[in-house]
Amino acid sequence: MKNNFLLKLLICLFFLVSSCTKEEYRAPSISGVGKDTIVLNIGDKTVLAPSISNLKGNSYTWLVNGKETASGQINYTFDATEPGNFEVTFKVNNKGGADQQSFRILVEKPVVVSISELPAVAMCRVVEITPAVTGPERTDYEYEWSVGDSVIGKTKNLNFISPQAGTFALNLRVSTGRQTATVSRTITVKPEKYTGNAYILLEYAPAPGKNHNWSIIGDPEFWDLGQEYPLAYNDFLARASDIRRTDFYSGLVLGSWGGSATFKFDHTVANAIGKPDLELTATCSRLDLPAVYVAYDRNKNGKPDEDEWYEIKNDDYGIEDMPDYAMTFTYNKTATDDIGIKSSFNWKDNQSTPVQGEILTSKAFSGSMTEAGTLSTRGLFPGLAMIDVSAKKVVLLDGWNHSFTRKGKRITRNLTGAVAFSQKLNIDIDKAVNNKGETVLLPGIDFVKIKKVVYPFQQDFINAGGKLMDFNMEEERMLQVAAILDKHLKN
Repeated sequence: MKNNFLLKLLICLFFLVSSCTKEEYRAPSISGVGKDTIVLNIGDKTVLAPSISNLKGNSYTWLVNGKETASGQINYTFDATEPGNFEVTFKVNNKGGADQQSFRILVEKPVVVSISELPAVAMCRVVEITPAVTGPERTDYEYEWSVGDSVIGKTKNLNFISPQAGTFALNLRVSTGRQTATVSRTITVKPEKYTGNAYILLEYAPAPGKNHNWSIIGDPEFWDLGQEYPLAYNDFLARASDIRRTDFYSGLVLGSWGGSATFKFDHTVANAIGKPDLELTATCSRLDLPAVYVAYDRNKNGKPDEDEWYEIKNDDYGIEDMPDYAMTFTYNKTATDDIGIKSSFNWKDNQSTPVQGEILTSKAFSGSMTEAGTLSTRGLFPGLAMIDVSAKKVVLLDGWNHSFTRKGKRITRNLTGAVAFSQKLNIDIDKAVNNKGETVLLPGIDFVKIKKVVYPFQQDFINAGGKLMDFNMEEERMLQVAAILDKHLKN
């Protein structure tokens, strides 16, 4: 009986010892190793600290890309000394088993920026500066070009332009991820002599109306004092350009809705970020400001291509009620007698039920002669002039058309009480937008187009008892344009 008791006691003791041995050497388990890649830059250090269950009797090994780098420690400090992809493996084992887990680490290439030596450039000329940038393959690169405290660009390549001569320190800051690199380069801008006004007239496309004077280069009030130039079309462009080169405020009468003119500077006007760049002098009311379009001669062909035009966004942008309006003007006839002249033209729009009409000009010779002894073109169809007063011979001069169409957006507006006056308008190139309304960053501009887009109505208290009437053809609503000045030019 006693022996049986001792035997049972020994068996229980055996199982107890066996159980304790298995618990002591249970296989280890590693946790806390994320699946995401750890991104570091050269010079960074990171401590890898996995969690382990069943610590008793463990041995530890750390390997980097298969090569043992440490042992006997649970934590490991990875030192990023070179770029590349690294697999850091942690192994643990004891008598009960083993486990291993790997950390994935990417050490990014350092960002390195350089700019080649820059040649001297003339003021008001654009030069493209392309830096050499190397670094990690990322999509979050940011660029900031600056001169002093002024930021002048935020793209990789810089279209540099300066409206004044001098030597400037050009700085580029490149950022991506947690890295930033900078570089500086000196650029010399040579002095040049330019005209501040967009004096070169490339295209003159007036829209006539009552008493419209197509041949004016100056002030319409002085039609009889030598400011009319009834010339063939190309000769008129050349003469207007010649006059406007020295007399900045010699204006043109663009006329009724759709009238426009295109001008060119003899230099590129710099786009100063956050500042108005042009000053336009125009005669109009506060409610019918003209639309302004600008173009940068990107391909350097000396003319504004269709895909280079951008509209300057103002308070009237996007509110047109007729985006594809058109008016066709057609010369009708002219008759003269001993007393005077009668001349007419027709107009018609493109609506499904067309609005149309006729403008008749009738004037006596006695009150319509200029100081040079010529018949004034006031009220005559564009290009129409009396070339021989004694013979009363009236012709359409070379280059002018018998019929033409003006197209574009129309903003119909009540201008009652809005008096036209000569005013100076600030134009900011930063507000240039494409045909989708998206902002376009231009380094500067070479061409400007001014166009009348507001179609005026107003109450007529004299002839219609205050009824709202179409005033598009009235002389008081004609758009006049004079100086277009570069606000930054410093010759």
